[in-house]
Amino acid sequence: MERAALTNKLEHQSLTQRIHDRVRELIESGALSPGTQLDERKLAKDMAVSRTPLREAIATLVEAGIVERHPYRGNFVRTFSAGQVNDLYVVRQALEGLATRLAVSKLSEEGLAELHLILDEAQAALERSDLIGYSNADQRFHEAIAQASENEILIESLNRLKCQIQIVRLSANRDPDVVARTALERPRILAALEARDGDLAARLIEEHIDGVRRAVISQMSATEA
Repeated sequence: MERAALTNKLEHQSLTQRIHDRVRELIESGALSPGTQLDERKLAKDMAVSRTPLREAIATLVEAGIVERHPYRGNFVRTFSAGQVNDLYVVRQALEGLATRLAVSKLSEEGLAELHLILDEAQAALERSDLIGYSNADQRFHEAIAQASENEILIESLNRLKCQIQIVRLSANRDPDVVARTALERPRILAALEARDGDLAARLIEEHIDGVRRAVISQMSATEA
């Protein structure tokens, strides 16, 4: 009986995690945009699951700061104020600058080749006007550098920010000027990594992130105006 209960509990936890990952994927891809209410009935039907594990999955997204719970109204994909975006990018800039400095001496030739491949995929997505593919490649480029730092605490910290960053990144990548500029900046970052110039690589990635921060805040200010 105890073994059966444990098995059921693990299966329930696994189902909840799969639902969590799927809802998060919908948010990160922009299929569920900021401010969208999470329709539990529709989500449960689309994923062929009951609403109990769905609600548990949504609760973990609320805890992660990706979904907002409004009493008597429901759960909504989080929206960000200009101040929150600024704070998010200031933290991201500091963490990724550190990750880049740490990664320089640890990146293998295979790691550098992977970064080249990611940039090729980003360019191919850009040429076919695939915004989601371009954003995903952008995300993978930054994640690969962070992973190369081999600093578990730093990687965990960036992972906690990842979905929030992706929500904002999708907005930034709708601006063709931002896309054109950042598409030129990433190869320069990679060239500095290949040259094993930690200070230059960190400065370039910090400037890269700060440029996106300024662009997103400018977009938000224009919309509010």
